[in-house]
Amino acid sequence: MTKYRVQVNELEQLAELEGGWLAADYIAVLERLEVAGAAQIPADELREMCLLALQDLEPAKAAAVLLKYRLGTNLSDGQIRNYSVESQHERLWEQAADLEFHHTMFNVASLLNAANEMAFPAPDALRVSLLITCDDPAMLAVFADSMDRAFLIRMLSAGMQDTAILNRLFGEQIAKGKISDAGSIIWGVHAGAITEGSICLKVISSAYWLSALRETESFEWDSALVLR
Repeated sequence: MTKYRVQVNELEQLAELEGGWLAADYIAVLERLEVAGAAQIPADELREMCLLALQDLEPAKAAAVLLKYRLGTNLSDGQIRNYSVESQHERLWEQAADLEFHHTMFNVASLLNAANEMAFPAPDALRVSLLITCDDPAMLAVFADSMDRAFLIRMLSAGMQDTAILNRLFGEQIAKGKISDAGSIIWGVHAGAITEGSICLKVISSAYWLSALRETESFEWDSALVLR
């Protein structure tokens, strides 16, 4: 039996994710919009130029450009048209049927909202900072940037009420320890160094999944509790 004690230190709301859009992405979008000399624009001006170019388009067209750029190999033209319209009134990073696209759709929504906050809903992700302790410090080695996302979701769910969205939608999978969409639910993990029997962990995902932890200060979790 391995029991972890988890303290929820902070929940930070994020409108954009670090690295969600890079200079190369802005250049590619500007080139798709036929902005001359995009590659020669100074790096510190690329984002603003991209936002200005998107503002010149009708909202659905702006959404279609970004969706085509980011998901053109995964979505059909018809799906992109539909999502382009829906993006103006739906939170696609939460509501799109395929969870695999939620992270990307959040990044798309972030840039669209920055360009035209009146036309597109404001995206919200959460970065949750946790302090995890265990009587056997060696068992903290499981926590790493590349850690098993299903293991992490099982732990997080233990700190939420049964009525939390994560538990309502994935309760059966969580109980069995196998969560098919774990990699799509958790968008990022950063683990600190293990010191004095504890480790700091930062987890990023949509507020849709993590907001239930707002009501939690600390909890314990027995990692051996899995239904056979």
